[in-house]
Amino acid sequence: MARNAHPHAMAPSKPGRTRTAPPQLPDRFPFGGRYLAYTLFDLTGILYLLLGFLVLCTVWSLGSGEAVWNGALERHRNILYIGFHAIALVGLIFVGIRFFGFFPKAQPPRVGPVKPPPKGVILVGLYALWIGVTVCLSIVLAGGVF
Repeated sequence: MARNAHPHAMAPSKPGRTRTAPPQLPDRFPFGGRYLAYTLFDLTGILYLLLGFLVLCTVWSLGSGEAVWNGALERHRNILYIGFHAIALVGLIFVGIRFFGFFPKAQPPRVGPVKPPPKGVILVGLYALWIGVTVCLSIVLAGGVF
């Protein structure tokens, strides 16, 4: 069942000739039906904000001395930090999959005389690139290169 939204949410800048119906929020908004995916996509922004603060705190501890840095490393071994990073990883993968799903739809029908490749080819290329970059960065961060 729809519920009323703020009465002035969709008000025109100047009154029209005819009267309009008051705005209403859609049924099952924000966690039902198709809205669940949109809401989860938006909530990943909170994860990015918290991850940004965590990175800032960690970098700050890096410049505050060895004892503070070792304390920060010890905090990151806590199960709560590990759980948060696992949730953030799931959120990042969710956003990446949604982004890659939108990418083929946003392609122009023609680029000069050339048509774009089929949707499947674009998706396979994007996922291969994503996996390749992830593997390369993992090797670098693990100390395998450099």
